[in-house]
Amino acid sequence: MKPLLPLLVVLLIGLATPGQARDAEPGPWEMLGDVLRKGKPVPIGEARPRAAVSKVESADLWDAFLTQVIKRSAGKASEGDRRNEFLFVLLSGRHDGVALLASDAAIPDPLRELFLLSWERLAPLLRGLSGELDAQAARQFEALLKAGDALQAAQGFGDVLGVRVTPDTLRQLVRLVMPEQAGDPLAYDLAVDPELRSLLGFGAPLPPAERSRLLGASRLPSSIDPLRWLVPAAFAAPLPVAASLDPETAALAKRLNNWLPTSSDLGTYLPEMRSLLQRTADAAINEREDAGRSLDAQFHNLYRHLVLATAWQESCWRQFVRRKGRVQPIQSGVGAVGLMQVYPRVWRGFYDVTGLQADVGYNGRAGAEILYHYLRDYAIARSEPSVSSDPDDLARGTYAVYNGGPGHLTRYRKPKQRADLKAIDASFLEKYEAVKAGKELEVGRCFTADGRG
Repeated sequence: MKPLLPLLVVLLIGLATPGQARDAEPGPWEMLGDVLRKGKPVPIGEARPRAAVSKVESADLWDAFLTQVIKRSAGKASEGDRRNEFLFVLLSGRHDGVALLASDAAIPDPLRELFLLSWERLAPLLRGLSGELDAQAARQFEALLKAGDALQAAQGFGDVLGVRVTPDTLRQLVRLVMPEQAGDPLAYDLAVDPELRSLLGFGAPLPPAERSRLLGASRLPSSIDPLRWLVPAAFAAPLPVAASLDPETAALAKRLNNWLPTSSDLGTYLPEMRSLLQRTADAAINEREDAGRSLDAQFHNLYRHLVLATAWQESCWRQFVRRKGRVQPIQSGVGAVGLMQVYPRVWRGFYDVTGLQADVGYNGRAGAEILYHYLRDYAIARSEPSVSSDPDDLARGTYAVYNGGPGHLTRYRKPKQRADLKAIDASFLEKYEAVKAGKELEVGRCFTADGRG
């Protein structure tokens, strides 16, 4: 039997499915059919590749798709709370990609896996947004919803229909809400995106990072050009940036950025790093207040303790280590980097990826900004303080989100939790309580003879 286009099968199912009767407006199956028609549908009956798209490519493609849709959606949303929900979906989807790459499990179709995880979160927000849109925008988003819903439903039939989540299908989907987009709408761009930051409440980009002299001319451990962030785009207008740190704090950051601490100089290094972290936390409080995103004064000390404890937990208050004779940024197995162990994959567009690796002051400022966002817009906004009489639980919930993504807010208080996550949360709480008690310089205990934490 000759292979049939999955498009035809989808349309036949659409005609036969109750509640999907044809009317003046195209239904979900018809909309998906139109998407597949414009793309490159794969004939049914063809052998399905074990991994048609690699894990890395899948994570990049889904991130690019989600970012484009979230930017378009947030740009149409009039309420800050709704934009926070879209940010929740974006960060959750990016954390899904990190988890996918960190897993050793074989996943036959990683792009499909990421689509199914995020569509459950994204679709309800798109439906809720429709009432705020003008007629043209509403039609575009309704088309995306219908096609996405049908694509999701088609995955429930397994390989029978041959309707797969492919890069080309995603390109056609995103073009439903971005018909004017030139070039590849799923291009994966590592540059700072001022529009993304502004739409999602982060304000102007941080001032440019300054590469540590410790790194010399060595290439940073990534595929990113280590000097790209130093070169402005040709003919580009200067971008507005957030305020620079005060001169004294900037000088302190520069000194620490060129200092690789050893056990013998901890008595000097640790107090100076404490000062930088405290100054960075205070700067974040003031900057966010000036931007209209103030944090209630009762939480200021909690936030300051949170910044110091997180830097202790994540990096032992260091940006660099020496590995095989070379100074390198501290990097986790899943790619988090630097003093605050910021994930470039999760925070691309918000921060300069190379700056996170090359500058302790930039990394600290980024991590403090992220913690502030998670504390104010997730932990407090979602009433986490009300579930316990212990205010420290607010810090525990915020750190859990910082460590694992937005879906981890309540993990610290769940009786049944993975052993590794329990250990991480217990370790953080120990450090947070030490900071709260004024014993933050005990961070020196995590320095060993070889300089590793």
